[in-house]
Amino acid sequence: MAPSDHHTVQMVPSDHPYCRHVLPPGRPPVYAVLPDPPVPGAPAGQWWPPRALDADWLRENVPDVLHVHFGFDSYAPEQLQQVVDVLRAAGSALVVTVHDLHNPHFADRSRHLAQLDVLIPAADEVLTLTDPAAAEILARWDRAATVVPHPHIVPLDRIPAQAAGGTGRRLSRWARPGVAAAGREVVIGLHAKDLRANVDPFSALPGTAEAVRRLRERGVAARVRVDVREDPQDTEALGRLRAECAAYGFDLWEHGRLGDDALHADLRSLDVTVLPYAFGTHSGWLEMCRDLGVPVAVPDLGCFAGQATSPAIETFAPGDAAALAGALLALLDRRDAIRPADPSARWAQREVVAAEHERLYARALAAARSRETVGA
Repeated sequence: MAPSDHHTVQMVPSDHPYCRHVLPPGRPPVYAVLPDPPVPGAPAGQWWPPRALDADWLRENVPDVLHVHFGFDSYAPEQLQQVVDVLRAAGSALVVTVHDLHNPHFADRSRHLAQLDVLIPAADEVLTLTDPAAAEILARWDRAATVVPHPHIVPLDRIPAQAAGGTGRRLSRWARPGVAAAGREVVIGLHAKDLRANVDPFSALPGTAEAVRRLRERGVAARVRVDVREDPQDTEALGRLRAECAAYGFDLWEHGRLGDDALHADLRSLDVTVLPYAFGTHSGWLEMCRDLGVPVAVPDLGCFAGQATSPAIETFAPGDAAALAGALLALLDRRDAIRPADPSARWAQREVVAAEHERLYARALAAARSRETVGA
């Protein structure tokens, strides 16, 4: 795909950290990236529900390549089939990145799978983020997905410098029995976010409490800070969370939406963090923690563990308090070795990711044009 070709790519969405960070970091892409179309009645800058997946709009604004990432949960499978039909009629290509095999906003995955039943077989190219996800795509849809690793989430110029000791915390010496914390406490973060369907903080509370108990046995002061949006999706769960945090003696921070800088600063203030997922596939939050050098305990489900390896991540069996406590202590034991991502390495990774996208767009468009010629 040469720059002179002026091919257009409509990402769905375009204005999202992941989608911005699959573009080349030091040069313009060899294709034109189209902006998200305005959503009638929505505030400026809101891309959802994505109008680019409305067949009537698409028919009048068809790109050379439609690349679907997120937001298709707003459309029924029949509507997505109409999108496929519009692209076929125009000789345009469909590219799909499978971020989620189980939509994190819905416990019942049947609708999501039905939507993927339309998109994946029809796609000219299928991408995903990890080998385990690619294996499931192959088993379920008989499609070979190209694995492209998750790029950075934190902007490259905002990833903290890799000073010795990571974020400045030196914790491994605290984990030895009988060694005191020298007057500073360990802060364990547990993220309830907006209490969406795939977040289950309650299952992680006992294990986090057990980690605190073990730390205190070693003479290490420790506390737990649970954070949750003040406007969660499940208000009854918020009431329960307030009660259980009070019973455990955990701090509960109810807050509005944080800007990126405030969110990054808050995460860096934690010694270790728990992502209490009940189900899911991949996690941008996990990538953000990797960028910032914050160690993460995550359940051994979905494809989360496929995104990164030790020392930055430990997995645990969901609902296993002893396993979660062990994961947290293991991360604290090697806290000195966990540092922010190397911006130069993330830059190099992004160059590879961007080049792979350019290659796959060219191949997808060639397949679409070939199909158009055959059908002529």
